[in-house]
Formats: sequence, structure tokens, C-alpha cells
Amino acid sequence: MTKKKSFKKGLLYGLIVIVAGVLVYFTYQERVKWKKEHVLVELRPIQLPQGWGYDILANGKVFIHQPTIPAIPGQHTFRTKEDALAVGQKVVDRITQGQMPMVTTEEVKAMGLAPDSATVPKRLPSIK
Repeated sequence: MTKKKSFKKGLLYGLIVIVAGVLVYFTYQERVKWKKEHVLVELRPIQLPQGWGYDILANGKVFIHQPTIPAIPGQHTFRTKEDALAVGQKVVDRITQGQMPMVTTEEVKAMGLAPDSATVPKRLPSIK
């Protein structure tokens, strides 16, 4: 093989390596841009000693830890896993729509998840 042919082969291989490097770089940049613009949101139920709650994870990290029924005064857990997931899904839907991640007292009551007045412990009168 002559020196001229080996030089041409080396030049061709060098160009191939440069083009491949440029393609890898731009593919990587697009992936980084996509990851910045998109967040993986997950809903997971959590079992507690008193009942159920939920966690909402963003890219695998806890974004919201909700051990009690939101928008309801007091420390009341959800009675069932399904109840916790129903409210959690409402919050996830709001997050994915770019809204505030919250539910109102009216929404919780409309879902039938507000504790009954019979189950809510009443305060004892204070002794003076």
C-alpha cells in the first residue's frame, strides 16, 4: 500500500470518528434538554399504623409526603389504600397540568373521604 492510500484511509477514518463524535454530542444534548423539560411523576401509597397516606415522587425523589388527609383539620389518615390513591391522583393530575398540587376541603368531602363527625374525637372541656 502506498503512503498516499494509507493517508487517505487515515483521513477517512478520522472524518468518520469526528462525525460520530458530533452525532453523539448532539444526541446527548437533546437528551439533557428533554430531561430538563420532562419530569417523571409517580404516585405511591404508604401504609401507616393508623391507616394510609401517599407519596408523590418526582424523578424518583419524594416531592410530596402526605400521611394525612389534606385540607381536613386534624391528623386523619385515609381508611383505605384506594382512598389515598384517589386523592393522590387528583394532586398528580394537577401537577402534570401545571397547576398547584392541592385539593380543597370541598373536593375531599365530595369524594366521601372527610372523617364523619362521629369518628372525630371531641375535645374535652378544659378544667379551670
